[in-house]
Amino acid sequence: MVNKPRSESERLGRILDRLAEYIETASGAQLLEDARLEGRDPAKTVKRVKGLLRQAVNTHSLRQLKKAQEGYEESVTAMKSRFVELPATPERRRSLLEAILSQQPALRPAFTFQNRDFTELTDEDVENHLRKLALLGVLDDGKLADEDD
Repeated sequence: MVNKPRSESERLGRILDRLAEYIETASGAQLLEDARLEGRDPAKTVKRVKGLLRQAVNTHSLRQLKKAQEGYEESVTAMKSRFVELPATPERRRSLLEAILSQQPALRPAFTFQNRDFTELTDEDVENHLRKLALLGVLDDGKLADEDD
């Protein structure tokens, strides 16, 4: 086999492989001694590496949080921009919600009135619950329209 001149990246790859092998097989005491002989303070190195790892984790977490926030904001914007026609009066909206929950009792725990009497819901609560049901596709627009309008 003819000896080919090795590329710089191959040479560096071999050096890194040998260095990794040495680190894997050397004892902790030997690694500390090597660091001290090179004039490095192991405590400072530990502190610096921990800081770098902490920063990397924080950066990753913030990136994931930002991505989740953007997804949430997109969903909220899409929900708010959708037109939902509800019955005109609070009494009719309350009746509609009662009818829906009596037809589909499994939905009841999904709303915040588990620990409150249904009659204690404000008109705003009722309207918000109906909008949520409509936006989630539980209701079709035909059921939501006020038939007397």
